[in-house]
Amino acid sequence: MENPIKQIVKFNQEAGFTNGTINPWLEATYLIEEAIEGYDLEEMEARLFRTGSTSPSTAKDIARRILGEANKQVDLAPVDILDKALDAAIFAIGSMAKLGLNANEITQAFNIVMRHNFAKLNNRVVDAEGKLSKPANFEGPEKDLQALLDSIKASPKR
Repeated sequence: MENPIKQIVKFNQEAGFTNGTINPWLEATYLIEEAIEGYDLEEMEARLFRTGSTSPSTAKDIARRILGEANKQVDLAPVDILDKALDAAIFAIGSMAKLGLNANEITQAFNIVMRHNFAKLNNRVVDAEGKLSKPANFEGPEKDLQALLDSIKASPKR
Protein backbone atom coordinates (compact mmCIF):
# COMPACT_ATOMS: atom_id res chain seq x y z
CA MET A 1 0.00 0.00 0.00
CA GLU A 2 1.40 3.35 -1.00
CA ASN A 3 1.78 6.26 1.39
CA PRO A 4 -1.11 8.57 0.42
CA ILE A 5 0.68 11.70 1.59
CA LYS A 6 3.57 10.96 -0.77
CA GLN A 7 1.04 10.38 -3.56
CA ILE A 8 -0.73 13.67 -2.86
CA VAL A 9 2.56 15.60 -2.88
CA LYS A 10 3.64 13.87 -6.12
CA PHE A 11 0.28 14.62 -7.74
CA ASN A 12 0.52 18.30 -6.83
CA GLN A 13 4.09 18.45 -8.11
CA GLU A 14 3.24 16.73 -11.41
CA ALA A 15 0.20 18.97 -11.86
CA GLY A 16 2.44 22.02 -11.41
CA PHE A 17 0.64 23.23 -8.30
CA THR A 18 3.73 23.48 -6.09
CA ASN A 19 5.60 25.86 -8.38
CA GLY A 20 3.75 29.04 -7.47
CA THR A 21 2.65 30.91 -4.43
CA ILE A 22 -0.26 29.83 -2.28
CA ASN A 23 -3.51 31.77 -2.45
CA PRO A 24 -5.36 31.33 0.87
CA TRP A 25 -8.63 32.59 -0.66
CA LEU A 26 -8.56 29.92 -3.39
CA GLU A 27 -7.53 27.21 -0.94
CA ALA A 28 -10.53 28.10 1.24
CA THR A 29 -12.89 28.04 -1.75
CA TYR A 30 -11.63 24.56 -2.69
CA LEU A 31 -12.47 23.32 0.82
CA ILE A 32 -15.93 24.92 0.73
CA GLU A 33 -16.55 23.45 -2.73
CA GLU A 34 -15.81 19.94 -1.47
CA ALA A 35 -17.86 20.49 1.70
CA ILE A 36 -21.04 21.46 -0.16
CA GLU A 37 -20.93 18.76 -2.85
CA GLY A 38 -23.97 16.52 -2.59
CA TYR A 39 -26.28 19.20 -1.23
CA ASP A 40 -29.15 20.86 -3.07
CA LEU A 41 -27.15 23.70 -4.61
CA GLU A 42 -30.17 25.49 -6.05
CA GLU A 43 -31.77 25.71 -2.61
CA MET A 44 -28.47 26.66 -1.01
CA GLU A 45 -27.92 29.47 -3.49
CA ALA A 46 -31.44 30.81 -2.99
CA ARG A 47 -31.10 30.79 0.81
CA LEU A 48 -27.59 32.20 0.95
CA PHE A 49 -27.91 34.86 -1.70
CA ARG A 50 -31.70 35.35 -1.82
CA THR A 51 -31.65 35.17 -5.57
CA GLY A 52 -33.13 32.96 -8.18
CA SER A 53 -30.83 31.54 -10.78
CA THR A 54 -31.57 31.09 -14.45
CA SER A 55 -28.99 28.32 -14.63
CA PRO A 56 -27.95 26.08 -11.78
CA SER A 57 -24.74 27.06 -10.04
CA THR A 58 -22.01 24.57 -9.33
CA ALA A 59 -20.44 23.93 -5.93
CA LYS A 60 -17.42 25.83 -7.26
CA ASP A 61 -19.55 28.88 -8.14
CA ILE A 62 -21.25 28.94 -4.76
CA ALA A 63 -17.99 28.45 -2.86
CA ARG A 64 -16.49 31.48 -4.55
CA ARG A 65 -19.60 33.55 -3.90
CA ILE A 66 -19.59 32.57 -0.22
CA LEU A 67 -16.16 34.10 0.28
CA GLY A 68 -16.76 36.95 -2.12
CA GLU A 69 -14.30 38.90 -4.18
CA ALA A 70 -13.41 41.28 -1.33
CA ASN A 71 -11.72 38.48 0.60
CA LYS A 72 -9.18 37.62 -2.09
CA GLN A 73 -6.49 39.71 -0.40
CA VAL A 74 -6.26 37.62 2.77
CA ASP A 75 -2.77 37.85 4.18
CA LEU A 76 -2.18 34.77 6.29
CA ALA A 77 1.16 33.74 7.74
CA PRO A 78 2.46 30.39 6.48
CA VAL A 79 1.92 28.90 9.95
CA ASP A 80 -1.77 29.86 9.80
CA ILE A 81 -2.14 28.32 6.33
CA LEU A 82 -0.49 25.12 7.58
CA ASP A 83 -2.73 25.01 10.66
CA LYS A 84 -5.89 25.45 8.56
CA ALA A 85 -4.82 22.72 6.12
CA LEU A 86 -3.98 20.29 8.92
CA ASP A 87 -7.28 20.95 10.68
CA ALA A 88 -9.12 20.26 7.41
CA ALA A 89 -7.21 16.98 7.00
CA ILE A 90 -7.96 16.00 10.60
CA PHE A 91 -11.68 16.66 10.15
CA ALA A 92 -11.69 14.72 6.87
CA ILE A 93 -9.90 11.71 8.33
CA GLY A 94 -12.20 11.88 11.36
CA SER A 95 -15.20 11.69 9.02
CA MET A 96 -13.77 8.55 7.46
CA ALA A 97 -13.22 7.02 10.90
CA LYS A 98 -16.85 7.82 11.78
CA LEU A 99 -17.84 5.79 8.71
CA GLY A 100 -16.11 2.87 10.40
CA LEU A 101 -12.85 2.82 8.44
CA ASN A 102 -9.62 2.02 10.25
CA ALA A 103 -6.26 3.56 9.35
CA ASN A 104 -5.42 0.90 6.73
CA GLU A 105 -8.84 1.25 5.10
CA ILE A 106 -8.50 5.04 5.04
CA THR A 107 -5.12 4.57 3.33
CA GLN A 108 -6.80 2.26 0.79
CA ALA A 109 -9.46 4.93 0.16
CA PHE A 110 -6.79 7.58 -0.40
CA ASN A 111 -4.99 5.24 -2.80
CA ILE A 112 -8.22 4.77 -4.77
CA VAL A 113 -8.85 8.49 -5.06
CA MET A 114 -5.25 9.27 -5.95
CA ARG A 115 -5.26 6.62 -8.71
CA HIS A 116 -8.24 8.40 -10.23
CA ASN A 117 -6.71 11.85 -9.66
CA PHE A 118 -3.53 10.86 -11.48
CA ALA A 119 -5.71 9.97 -14.47
CA LYS A 120 -6.62 13.67 -14.68
CA LEU A 121 -3.00 14.45 -15.53
CA ASN A 122 -3.29 12.54 -18.83
CA ASN A 123 -5.55 15.24 -20.26
CA ARG A 124 -4.93 18.40 -18.24
CA VAL A 125 -7.81 20.81 -18.16
CA VAL A 126 -7.17 23.75 -15.85
CA ASP A 127 -9.76 26.41 -15.11
CA ALA A 128 -9.10 30.17 -15.00
CA GLU A 129 -8.16 29.97 -11.31
CA GLY A 130 -5.70 27.12 -11.81
CA LYS A 131 -7.85 24.25 -10.54
CA LEU A 132 -7.42 20.96 -12.35
CA SER A 133 -10.77 20.00 -13.84
CA LYS A 134 -12.06 16.59 -14.73
CA PRO A 135 -11.59 15.75 -18.41
CA ALA A 136 -14.66 14.59 -20.33
CA ASN A 137 -13.63 10.94 -20.10
CA PHE A 138 -12.84 11.06 -16.36
CA GLU A 139 -14.22 8.21 -14.28
CA GLY A 140 -14.62 9.18 -10.66
CA PRO A 141 -13.56 6.97 -7.77
CA GLU A 142 -17.06 6.37 -6.42
CA LYS A 143 -17.46 2.83 -7.80
CA ASP A 144 -14.12 1.73 -6.34
CA LEU A 145 -14.82 3.49 -3.05
CA GLN A 146 -18.20 1.75 -2.82
CA ALA A 147 -16.48 -1.60 -3.40
CA LEU A 148 -14.11 -0.78 -0.52
CA LEU A 149 -17.04 0.11 1.75
CA ASP A 150 -18.86 -3.07 0.74
CA SER A 151 -15.80 -5.19 1.49
CA ILE A 152 -15.50 -3.56 4.91
CA LYS A 153 -19.16 -4.29 5.72
CA ALA A 154 -18.74 -7.88 4.56
CA SER A 155 -15.60 -8.41 6.62
CA PRO A 156 -16.12 -10.91 9.46
CA LYS A 157 -14.00 -8.81 11.83
CA ARG A 158 -16.72 -6.16 12.09
